[in-house]
Amino acid sequence: MLRRTGGIAAIAAAALLATSGSTGTATAAPSSFADRTVSKRTDDGWVVSASKLREKVRSVPPLDQSPWTREGYLSLKGTADIRGAGKTAVNSGALSVGFAVACNTDVTSGITLGVTGGPTAQMSITYPPALVIGAQVLPNVSTTLRPGTISDVSFGTKILAAAHAGIELDGVHLKVSGCLGPVAVRAYVSVAISTPLNDNTIHVYGKPHYL
Repeated sequence: MLRRTGGIAAIAAAALLATSGSTGTATAAPSSFADRTVSKRTDDGWVVSASKLREKVRSVPPLDQSPWTREGYLSLKGTADIRGAGKTAVNSGALSVGFAVACNTDVTSGITLGVTGGPTAQMSITYPPALVIGAQVLPNVSTTLRPGTISDVSFGTKILAAAHAGIELDGVHLKVSGCLGPVAVRAYVSVAISTPLNDNTIHVYGKPHYL
């Protein structure tokens, strides 16, 4: 049985105080991040580039006004480019964009702060699939976030049909419930190509942002 109720109350009060400043009527302006491109010359002679563009993260007061909920909106564009004159043809390729999401401490188990028991911290991501034309996307993504782990959530994967391709998402809704402390998000874009001789994958990452 957990006896340290005074310590628990103090931690809970601190969490509520920290959250109260973000649950008012004001909404934080979006945080924009610099565009970034990573390029690599493959052994076949192709120059493959992955670009992270137009990344924005906007934190908003949670609609349920719970101190254990974090909510925000994400925007991101990823592009793939293949240049040069390789000695072997590119058979296939794919562009993927998404965000890594992590919760610091799960409070739904009832152990940390004595709140009502239940499932571990839940993440819900929604966006209209029509925003991504010709890509493999799902309108809703829901998963379980466990403390000390990072979930890579793909927002779309596009099979390359030419030397350039892009995926752009605007206003993707992110909600994490049952999480004490900030929720960290980090954008990523990856480009993979395959030739008869080699397979290559290029990654570019954004900076962490905390909801």
